[in-house]
Amino acid sequence: MNIREIFSELIDAPSTSGKYNTRLVDFDDANRYKTILAIDKLSDNQQCVLLQLKNGGKRSEIIINNINTLDSIQIDTFPVPDPGTTELDTYYSIKLDRNTEEDIFYTFISDIVETAKKSTTDLIILDILKRVKSWMNFFKSRKTGVLSENGQIGLFAELTMLKVLLENNKENILSVVNSWVGPKKQNQDFIFPNTQAIEVKCTISNNQYEVKINNEYQLDCTGLARLFLAVYQVKRHKIIESSLFQSLPNLIEDVEGLLKHDLDAKFEFEGLLLEVGYLAEAEIEYIDFGFQIINGPDIYDVDSIFPKLARASISNSIKKVEYSLNLQEQLVLSNDINHLITI
Repeated sequence: MNIREIFSELIDAPSTSGKYNTRLVDFDDANRYKTILAIDKLSDNQQCVLLQLKNGGKRSEIIINNINTLDSIQIDTFPVPDPGTTELDTYYSIKLDRNTEEDIFYTFISDIVETAKKSTTDLIILDILKRVKSWMNFFKSRKTGVLSENGQIGLFAELTMLKVLLENNKENILSVVNSWVGPKKQNQDFIFPNTQAIEVKCTISNNQYEVKINNEYQLDCTGLARLFLAVYQVKRHKIIESSLFQSLPNLIEDVEGLLKHDLDAKFEFEGLLLEVGYLAEAEIEYIDFGFQIINGPDIYDVDSIFPKLARASISNSIKKVEYSLNLQEQLVLSNDINHLITI
């Protein structure tokens, strides 16, 4: 199915009665959903996706209202009769702002179609809205689908840590993925249900002991049972086909391989990548570069005597805090996080 071609055909098709020109592109045998591509003739042929769902779910209204506060995405709902019954299905119309870059628009539509197809719950709309919220965060940050060099290095370090955690906690795959909260702009990169946490730092400096702390909350232990700082020293290299250095797409493929038997975990992981700003469709932007871990992870215990700035010790008149931290005199607890973290 070529979504771009379908929309072109719908725009060129003779006009019919009604608001939309439509094309059914997917449905399931249980009649839980139908996915329809459409152009809105009353809105100058604006392209959108229509979802006809058997079970809309009352909880969806609050989520939709939240999503509709963002100009980039608009979701409308309306009931439709279910032929042969007295029941009503629900139509969801999902539109993106017209100024959205074309490639990102079609990636968005494809992702919504696939999300409906892969959903294993009767409340398909909740999976759809969860994915739309990931896209909402993507658009909020005005991301382009291609990470900066620093963004790539930081993501590589976090995914390397995630992979290690997944490999050693195979019975708690979903819990591990849900604990990766860095993409959701939490204070630390990993926060576990038992309130243990990990902040992952990556340095490309020749000085493996110097790291940048971005705000006063990253090393703040308030409300945490224990906080660990994990530091990687990494080099980014231009690679050739025979190179042993791992690219970002290779690492993501490794993580997805660990999630292949847990569809819920895989779904969550895909949404988190989206919130980071990584689009699989932009893979070509990353495959020419690989990463070499020079050192680490060196893991430190961020306890009461660990050098740090925390909100409680800073005047309220100071609104932004960034600082460099020299770890040379700090004790490295371990190089294996699984000796320290209980999931």
